[in-house]
Amino acid sequence: MRTILLLSIFLGMSSIGFAQNQSIMDSVQIVAILNAADTNDSTIHPVKLDWNYVKSYWYDTKAVVTRPFSWNEKNITQFALVSWVAGASYLLADQKIKNWSQENVTHFTNTASEIVDPLGNGRYLWITSGLVFLHGQVFKNQKSTRVGLLILESQLINGVLGQIVKLSAGRKRPWDGATAHDWAGPQYPPYHSFPSGHAQTAFALATVVAMEFKHIRAVPIIAYSLATLTVVSRINANAHWTSDLIVGAALGHFISKTIVRQHPESGDEHRKKLGWQLLPTGTGFTLAKSF
Repeated sequence: MRTILLLSIFLGMSSIGFAQNQSIMDSVQIVAILNAADTNDSTIHPVKLDWNYVKSYWYDTKAVVTRPFSWNEKNITQFALVSWVAGASYLLADQKIKNWSQENVTHFTNTASEIVDPLGNGRYLWITSGLVFLHGQVFKNQKSTRVGLLILESQLINGVLGQIVKLSAGRKRPWDGATAHDWAGPQYPPYHSFPSGHAQTAFALATVVAMEFKHIRAVPIIAYSLATLTVVSRINANAHWTSDLIVGAALGHFISKTIVRQHPESGDEHRKKLGWQLLPTGTGFTLAKSF
């Protein structure tokens, strides 16, 4: 029932009619310029199941990995804040939060944790993305198709990059009987505590949904609230240290944010590019503007 409810929520959201914002042009020449711009811009990949979508996995992964080299002041501040909070938790709070949470586990907290767990479980989200995509294909809903494919790509790229960090770090979980400062490093069998895969997956999903439906004010609030509950559930389950969850959530958010921005919807991209332009015609020039 939990899985059916979760899928129903996403299918219901995706079935709402979302009309693409269309640019209104003052001359025929603008249409040709837009088509040329879309074709030549290597960062814009249509979100439909075709070869361009497959290739976008490489472009988008490269964009995620190289993004820190082009951070602006705001990005650096955000990174510093996340690092400071995660570091403070690691040094001062991880062990205390773990001890307190396990002393206060109840039937209610266990039940609540089980309800939100699927939001961070990749096995459920592969199914969710597939059903949302299928809904788009059957009902000719471009928004559903787009969201389904973005969820799928986000989960795959987050999963691969997250596993690389996990295997490299080798941090021991609380349920391993370890202390908050026990790290094994790369070894086999590996330890998987840092960063939290559930936190990364939940915030990756929440970010895609929040960005795609940002014009519905309640959606980002609900999406990030559910992701946060998923994060808290991993403390209740004694599966992660708090710093694991902070870093995992940050990775899921920023990786998915980069991926979604790699696939701008055409109406938004056109408005960003054009504004007023002076265009040549057969008999002179035309002043054109997109809205």
